[in-house]
Amino acid sequence: MNISFVYPGFLYALALISIPVIIHLFNFRKFRKVYFTNVSFLKELKEETTSRSRLKHLLVLLARILAVAFLVLAFAQPYLPVEKGKKLAAERAVSIFIDNSFSMEAVTREGTLLDQAKTKATEIAKAFKPSDRFQLLTNDFDPVNQRLFSREEFLNAVSLVKVSPVSRKTREIISRQTDALNQSGSQDKQIILISDFQTSMTDQEFARPDTSFGITLIPMATGPVSNLSVDSVWFTSPVVQLGQMAELNVRIRNYGELDAEAVPVKLTLNNVQKAVAGANITSGNYSDVKLTFTAANPGWQKAIVGISDNPVTFDDQYYFSFAIAESSELLALNSDLPGPFLSALFEEGGYFKLRQSSNQQIDYSSFGTKNTIILNELPAVSTGLSAELKKYLDNGGSVVIVPDSIPDFVSYSQFFNTLGIAPITSLVMNPEKVEKLMIEDPLFSGVFSNNLPSGANVDLPTVQGYFVQAGSASGSGEMLMQLRSGAPLLSRYRVGKGEVYVFMVPFSGTRSNLARHAIFVPVMYRIALLSEKTGKLAFSIGADDRIELPSVTITGDNVFHLMNESLNFDVIPAHRSTGTGTVVSLNNQVVLPGNYELKSATKVVSMPSFNYNRNESVMSFLDADALKEMIEKLRLKNVAVIESKEATLTAGFTLMNEGIRLWKYCIILVLTFLAIEIILLKFWRK
Repeated sequence: MNISFVYPGFLYALALISIPVIIHLFNFRKFRKVYFTNVSFLKELKEETTSRSRLKHLLVLLARILAVAFLVLAFAQPYLPVEKGKKLAAERAVSIFIDNSFSMEAVTREGTLLDQAKTKATEIAKAFKPSDRFQLLTNDFDPVNQRLFSREEFLNAVSLVKVSPVSRKTREIISRQTDALNQSGSQDKQIILISDFQTSMTDQEFARPDTSFGITLIPMATGPVSNLSVDSVWFTSPVVQLGQMAELNVRIRNYGELDAEAVPVKLTLNNVQKAVAGANITSGNYSDVKLTFTAANPGWQKAIVGISDNPVTFDDQYYFSFAIAESSELLALNSDLPGPFLSALFEEGGYFKLRQSSNQQIDYSSFGTKNTIILNELPAVSTGLSAELKKYLDNGGSVVIVPDSIPDFVSYSQFFNTLGIAPITSLVMNPEKVEKLMIEDPLFSGVFSNNLPSGANVDLPTVQGYFVQAGSASGSGEMLMQLRSGAPLLSRYRVGKGEVYVFMVPFSGTRSNLARHAIFVPVMYRIALLSEKTGKLAFSIGADDRIELPSVTITGDNVFHLMNESLNFDVIPAHRSTGTGTVVSLNNQVVLPGNYELKSATKVVSMPSFNYNRNESVMSFLDADALKEMIEKLRLKNVAVIESKEATLTAGFTLMNEGIRLWKYCIILVLTFLAIEIILLKFWRK
């Protein structure tokens, strides 16, 4: 048996045993005379009384020695360590993580999991000494909780813990706890995690921390929990047009063990219900629901998709927003006269507003306001124009390149190289016909009523000559129109955040009938429509912390305001200029879901929407057995699991971390030997 002591220095006090010994060696009792007439008959009685007195004094002495000895041992705090050679520090630093994410709102017979976790944290703290120091950590990662508290401060802080929309990976949690404990200066450092250990938060990286830390996992037991979640939304078409039917796709996930049938899915647009549909979702799967609506007014649209589902409700609504423009701005750069085909196509008074300009008089500052820029048969591309177009594409613009009939190959090669596109190198004079259209591409969505038939009788554009590119036929682009020879007639390239469409024939002249063909109108319209980006429909709280505003600048002392009147929310977020726009940093200031307005002065520049992170929607957990199996598989010596249902959690935790503490037994023995002394003195008569 290996007995250790918390305060071994107190053992020097065992020298106090000498005090009762000295008292008994030097009997300071005063004698008094008693007169008897005849003492001869007392001789035998005197011998017997002296023997009994000596025995009594020895027993009293022994009782006092043992009482003093065990009193000293009680102050030295002896214990039997569970691990051989483990020593108990006089002062320990303990970091306790309480999972306060949405999944901890699950209700059991004992109340919510969060309330139970707070109770367990209180019990654990009481298992330690009042002199120990504690860190309370939650998913919020509040900077205040980075320091260590006294036990009383810790217990008060635990009572204030509330549910948070933030969820953390165990890797982040352990790292945060490690940082705090490393600054404590204590030699004995303990890490404790109280959580339901949802699968989405448990990455096995947490299982390989610094081995000098003792880690204890306390899983909160929960039964099967059913949950339906609005996972995401997206539009079938990348552009929502004013007065046109729009189709919204809504993905509903079923994280429960039972199938869900006829779940109502509602769309609210600007506080008016616009559409409703029913969804059937099998257990463990998802279902995509289509909702159709028509937007009657231009500008920013505040939208909400919602379902009704209990008991988990935080993910039943999905907020998103999008803008509907009254018109689309296009710019055509021509070598001389305005292009007749483009003028006829984008006529005045329509949705598309075409502005045509000579390549000798280009207003580069207007590029940011245009959805599409068309290089219409320019003989050459200057280096200045090339650089400005590259910036425009990096910010998400769309460029259409229509080569001149006799282009400057050197100039075009330099321009294409700037964009990272294989340059055009030569002209092939050979009659060809378009043989293949990539009709599955969004460019041709809605152009054909049925699948495009195959065969020689299909009416598709023809060419008498076409340009070819260096290297492969299409380079890194996507071939949208393919000639019979395999060469591309129209390709699309991703450049920065934007797109470049490259035609291999000019629109004018007799080299091709493309501009006079019936397919020309829908193709150009679709290119112009696809250039209008809907933008990011929604952000996740705690995950997305930046809002990018291309072509938006702010000057002087003006600031942005992020607002939500219904939530009484108004903050001034940080922002920085990028040269081509502005980036707004939220710094975790948004904690509640909803449709927000980002204003500069009185103008709404954006309308970001925020939703709770859907990681918490996954109702899958690791129980105590699963955690123990993982620990055993990874052969971890400094990680242990204590089941939260144990009635003796405090005692079990104390035993696991400190061994069997013996000081209470020492106090009992002290009282026992003092009682024996009293009995001997009071009831043992001489």
